[in-house]
Amino acid sequence: MQATIYVTKEAMATAIAIKDLDYYTRVSLSDNESTDVSTQPGYYLKSAGTIKLDVLPTTAHVAAHISSCGQSPSGEISMPANLRGCIFERAPDLPDRYAEIIAYWSGQPLSASDYRAVYFQNPQNEYLVELRGNDDNGAYVSIDKLLSEGIVVSITGMASITDGLSPEDFIEFEIPIDVSMVGIESDGFLSPAPYKTKGIGQREVIYLKVSDITRSPNPDHILIDLLRYELLDYGYWY
Repeated sequence: MQATIYVTKEAMATAIAIKDLDYYTRVSLSDNESTDVSTQPGYYLKSAGTIKLDVLPTTAHVAAHISSCGQSPSGEISMPANLRGCIFERAPDLPDRYAEIIAYWSGQPLSASDYRAVYFQNPQNEYLVELRGNDDNGAYVSIDKLLSEGIVVSITGMASITDGLSPEDFIEFEIPIDVSMVGIESDGFLSPAPYKTKGIGQREVIYLKVSDITRSPNPDHILIDLLRYELLDYGYWY
């Protein structure tokens, strides 16, 4: 079962508006101020076609707020450099139960069937992925499974926060957008540089239901392949 990521009406509208646009059409929107949605909530969320998005109910009770700015009483949000980009199932440095957790919160990667993703592995988590020919169409396929491909958001320390909350409650998470990681130039995204979380104005806000957290593979550690960079749906070329 895949969990639902809840967002505001504004973020959902943006995510749906760009969901089916190809790379060139989406990026060209920013050429005109009247059509530019790159600063709108929801723009940097991964495709609404892979992540299970829904609008936060109007009757929702938001019981806690978690931020990466160090203002939260507990819980920690980070965007680990070693989990950014293409991560395959036998990568050498993965959190426990990574495959289960990432699938529960994020679903399948956009490029799950694109063998060229093996050439764009995270430098800190790369290994020799076996490729085999596919007689059906002449292309190669990777033997190992691609688990994630975007900017993974790691949220820890949730057990102490959800303890005592109603299963119907929601928790708000505020994710900063590091423009050096999400733009058309992918040097930052493909580098081992840390993701900036301080002094950033643009943010994505998501809400998770307490019942979804407590039934997840690890209720104390959430991992979501949540944010995309502009070239994510362009395709892998080398």
